[in-house]
Amino acid sequence: MGPLFFTLVIYHLNKQFRFLSNALIGNYFEPERDIVLITGGSSGLGKEIALKFIEKEGKVIVLDIKIPDKEEDKIDGVIYYQCDVSNRLQVSMIQKQIKKEVGKVTILINNAGITTGKSLIDLSYEEIEKTIQINLLSSFYTIKTFLPDMIKMRRGYIVTIGSVLGYMSPARLSAYGASKSGLIALHESLTYELGPPSLNPTGVKTLLICPGQLKTRMFQGVKTPSTLLAPELEPKYVASNVISAVELGRRGEIRLPFYTNFIPVFRAFPWPIVEVVRDLSGIDNSMKSFKNTLSKVASKASSSIASLSSLEGSKVTSATSS
Repeated sequence: MGPLFFTLVIYHLNKQFRFLSNALIGNYFEPERDIVLITGGSSGLGKEIALKFIEKEGKVIVLDIKIPDKEEDKIDGVIYYQCDVSNRLQVSMIQKQIKKEVGKVTILINNAGITTGKSLIDLSYEEIEKTIQINLLSSFYTIKTFLPDMIKMRRGYIVTIGSVLGYMSPARLSAYGASKSGLIALHESLTYELGPPSLNPTGVKTLLICPGQLKTRMFQGVKTPSTLLAPELEPKYVASNVISAVELGRRGEIRLPFYTNFIPVFRAFPWPIVEVVRDLSGIDNSMKSFKNTLSKVASKASSSIASLSSLEGSKVTSATSS
């Protein structure tokens, strides 16, 4: 009954507690164990999320089609890889490179996205396809590529950055809204493919983040119907909610701000009521002042894609001094 016995008892009890915790609560972010990968992390919300994880001393990887040119635009400690996530071959090659050079990714945050504010008639086929590829198909590619290692390790977290517009899409946002609706369905289906969330049998969690309008360049010029009822969100605020949720091991869905929690219920109303509410809110007029940025994104992407096509994926060294 000496110190060794009590040490073994405490060790055994702690092991059982961790087993029960993993079964009931699941994994949560631990900087010393996890490698975080963020798509579209060079700017906007993705950059803020990367910064939050770095502040928590996490190991962070960013995949983006355009890496910041200037050192001051990079985040200290982040490892950047140039990759077009809408290209499944590039995603597959980058995964092999990351696994070899950094390690196995345990937290995947699918954040990459673009939009264009045009009516369906005015949208080009290229704009439709590119929006769906980047916003939706890229998540299929990254999950399919990085999930197997998570399952083998029985440790993983897949965070999907969706949008409230996946539940109720304004006029002139058909492709964007459809892609975000697809992400919601993808999250739901994947969650139950991995087993009952309450039991977490695979050790891999899923979390869906559905924010309202963000103050980013993507929606520059969009007129918010009501700054009181539907305020624009600061990317830092949303990023703080993401890191907090992952630290606590939350799963399911988080909608921001408060009003967005009622949107799914709103969809169940009879269409005449929905029509009146949409008219009063002005939601379908919000995109009339939108400054289309997809063409700019496409032009920047074209040169990057051309250089990437001949490479297996080029790593950009971390912004820290080495």
